[in-house]
Amino acid sequence: MTDIQQIFSLLTGTWTGEGRGEFPGVTSFDFRATFLFTQRDDKSLAYSQQAQKRYEGQTEWLVSHWESGFVRSLENGELELISAQIGRSEILIGSVELLDSIVRIFFVSKTIANDPRMISSRRMFELDGDTLRYEMEMHITRVEQLTPHLKISLQRGK
Repeated sequence: MTDIQQIFSLLTGTWTGEGRGEFPGVTSFDFRATFLFTQRDDKSLAYSQQAQKRYEGQTEWLVSHWESGFVRSLENGELELISAQIGRSEILIGSVELLDSIVRIFFVSKTIANDPRMISSRRMFELDGDTLRYEMEMHITRVEQLTPHLKISLQRGK
């Protein structure tokens, strides 16, 4: 299953789950998120991600993060993720790795705009049946290297 149309078809839908966020200088938090992938055509997906966070001891979830954009297949076989967020936009370049029935997509930032703190970012999506695992790392001006920030396991909506 190396065909990008098949991979996009597998990603299409609504995914929800809970995970953990951490980063140097930031209080660790639980978060929950919904990812929505909508196939636009044979070579692109629209996506959105909405998240809420909750710090230890809190019972109430707080609005945390919202981004939207597109994933598209490039002529050279790579993928491109274009992400718009409040205060930042990113273009990331990705590759697909197949491990038996698992599809893993790695994205590495190519361009980050409107946020001088950000140096680079990396994202990984791992699709295993009806489970989608997502991890995000950041490198910012006050942290010397790419460092884990978010990790979540999501389930496909029914």
